[in-house]
Amino acid sequence: GTLEQRVSDRYRDNFLQFDATATLELGKLLPKKVALSIPVTASYSQTVSTPEYDPYDGDVKLKDKLKAAPKDRRDSIKNDAIDFTATKTLNFTNVRKNRTSTKKPKIYDISNLDVSYSYINTLRHNPLIERDEVTRHRGGLGYSFAPQPKSLEPFKKLFRKTKTKWFDLLKDFNFNPIPSQLSFRADVQRQFGAIRPRSVGASKYSIPETYDKYFTFQRDYVMRWDLTKSINFDFTATNNSRIDEPAGRLDTKAKKDTVRTNFLTGGRNTIYNQSAN
Repeated sequence: GTLEQRVSDRYRDNFLQFDATATLELGKLLPKKVALSIPVTASYSQTVSTPEYDPYDGDVKLKDKLKAAPKDRRDSIKNDAIDFTATKTLNFTNVRKNRTSTKKPKIYDISNLDVSYSYINTLRHNPLIERDEVTRHRGGLGYSFAPQPKSLEPFKKLFRKTKTKWFDLLKDFNFNPIPSQLSFRADVQRQFGAIRPRSVGASKYSIPETYDKYFTFQRDYVMRWDLTKSINFDFTATNNSRIDEPAGRLDTKAKKDTVRTNFLTGGRNTIYNQSAN
């Protein structure tokens, strides 16, 4: 606390916090010829605040209340009194197969793809909240193909020896038969949160959960085509959609089937923007 605060206004607790993080490149565990890049980051953090005084009986120390309580209730009394938060994360970022061939890139090369995935789970409880859990999933699939532009000049040799300038327009005519860039990205985000307030008092009753959840699906498209050396065409589009879910937890097969069907059909479109230049 601050100097201006009285002792009763300050935090009076035992506070414990620890964090653990690991960063790995799992691709190095595979044979070199596989040429896979698999960056992984995992972490776990936990904070526990144990108050000196019981939060429900403010003039009774928690350790004294635990001593006076029956052994079979001590764990539940302590669990209700502490403020606990735990966070788990797992990230796979830009997993891809690196190019090993010296040949020209093809539109169907697997090295054009990249995959990402992240998982975050937060669990907490305190004297007023029985359980508050939030789980977030995010997955992404990307595709990018950007070959070297190949400009064709079909009439250049035909009029190469022509001295007159009347055929310059035909002689300089050129075009590029393939796009200069093709890109696509799909990002899926899902959050599911459930919170249940704690029932405090002598006449305890079960309080229903409150849910906070969403499921979104975004697709981005990019195409660039250098039609000629002087004419370029660009097209970009973004589509946002929402995967509608039944109310509550997905605890039945019918609910899971509904979400799966909505996802496979692309969801319910909410915003679509496109631009062509």
